[in-house]
Amino acid sequence: MERKGQGTIEYLVIIAIVIVIALVVVGLLLQVMNSGSGVPETQAKATWKSAEPLAIIDWGFNSGGTVLTLVLRNNTAETIEFNDFNLNSTDGNTGSPGNIASGGTKTINVTVTTSCTPGDKYSYAKENIQFDYNTTNIDNKTQKAIADIIGTC
Repeated sequence: MERKGQGTIEYLVIIAIVIVIALVVVGLLLQVMNSGSGVPETQAKATWKSAEPLAIIDWGFNSGGTVLTLVLRNNTAETIEFNDFNLNSTDGNTGSPGNIASGGTKTINVTVTTSCTPGDKYSYAKENIQFDYNTTNIDNKTQKAIADIIGTC
């Protein structure tokens, strides 16, 4: 008669373990789904640094939130003639073409139509981002983006 409640206790312990595991799984799923755009700024910047022929090694907004500054690097063995950069259908940079030597950098400024308020997050989709450039042998080449440009104002 001393083991009357043992089966019930074992059953309740197993149910408690299952509930704890379920709560942990739900918590992890919610954490993944609430991670904003899904890709942190540092990961996007790391992805951009390996792009070829042109990489964006850094970016950020000015204090007024109206100009996005990008630092480009030529990741090829030859000089590239940079023509222009398009951030989306309305924002781009066409005013500072020039040559970028192999391994060299060039800073460009993109005036955006929608200003960025300090503390707010911004994101520009990779589908709309492109560079136009010339190589020694071919003019008017286009490079599409490999990652979004994201960050905090």
